[in-house]
Amino acid sequence: MALVTAERELGRRLQLVQGIHWLYGAQGDAYAALLRGYGSEPHPAYERARTAGPLWHSRLGVRVCTGYAPARRLLAARTADGPVAQPRSALAWDEGLPDAGELPGAGRVQGPAARAAERALAGLRGEVDLVASVAARVPVEVLADVHGLTGADRVRLAEACAGAAGALDAALAPPAYDDAVRLLAAVGTLRDLLGDGAARAAVVGVRAARELIAGVLHALLRDPGPAGAAAVREDPALLVTETLRHDPPVKLHTFSLAEDVEASGERVAAGEQVAVLVAAANRDPEAFTAPDRFVPDRYATAGVPEPLVPAPHGVAVESFARGQAEAVLGAVAEAGGLLTAGDVSAAAGGVVRLRRSPVTWGLERIPARVAG
Repeated sequence: MALVTAERELGRRLQLVQGIHWLYGAQGDAYAALLRGYGSEPHPAYERARTAGPLWHSRLGVRVCTGYAPARRLLAARTADGPVAQPRSALAWDEGLPDAGELPGAGRVQGPAARAAERALAGLRGEVDLVASVAARVPVEVLADVHGLTGADRVRLAEACAGAAGALDAALAPPAYDDAVRLLAAVGTLRDLLGDGAARAAVVGVRAARELIAGVLHALLRDPGPAGAAAVREDPALLVTETLRHDPPVKLHTFSLAEDVEASGERVAAGEQVAVLVAAANRDPEAFTAPDRFVPDRYATAGVPEPLVPAPHGVAVESFARGQAEAVLGAVAEAGGLLTAGDVSAAAGGVVRLRRSPVTWGLERIPARVAG
């Protein structure tokens, strides 16, 4: 009886949050419309939010930040109730989990990621989806290697990571009830496999790495010619950095402040809920020249601001994700330009992004054609 009551309460809460987002979004609140997430391309939503100013109030009771300078100040401030504070979570998938431990850094993941990428690329022939075959596969294999999982446990890990893939978005955009139940079950499996201390980091880190790898592969498909090949061969770190700016794996970060902060000429008080639209701030024309253009060489020049990379659910993801993305690019270069020398082209159907995924607005499918 208690289980039935809990299930009904979960369903009611998800429907209520969906309804509020729909209502306020329809009434013109740009943040609510973004959480509703019906568009297939995220950047028009960020531009609408930018027109309201660099720092403004949403009817959802959240202070929304779209400017680079105020976002940087807010992200550097102390958060309330520890680093994992997630205000008004639509689906509290990490409730009861301890604060996350650190993810392994680039030095520990580059070797396993390079080997996983080599295996994935070796199997690419004909019509492929680079998200399913590379971006979603590599981080799971890296995590399995880091935790020493073998046999059936590796299979369980892969299944659980797939089931929990929507967790970051579900915290702000409530999923369908059945999807929510599957997500919570997947997190439970990760707790069994990795322990409570590592489960939160696994959920967040795998998704961030997947999105960054997908982003760099998407960038190569957009420019498969000599320029793209040169970027991979000469300095893959520049391409990864520009992807973090141009198409960040974490596009929206919410938190509550533990201290007063002055930002954009305004006082944001301790206890206020803040939503930093990272994807909008990283394309702020006041911070970046030609912000909508993908230009890896911009980071070869001193003085260019670093892209903002938040720590969702208190998990610092940049080194873990960056190390894997750079390893994948290295494997691409070793494969003789597999993705850059004209052997791969965008296949019919085009790139597909997930809808109702305001935190990642993730790349669900990157169709490609591989000769060979």
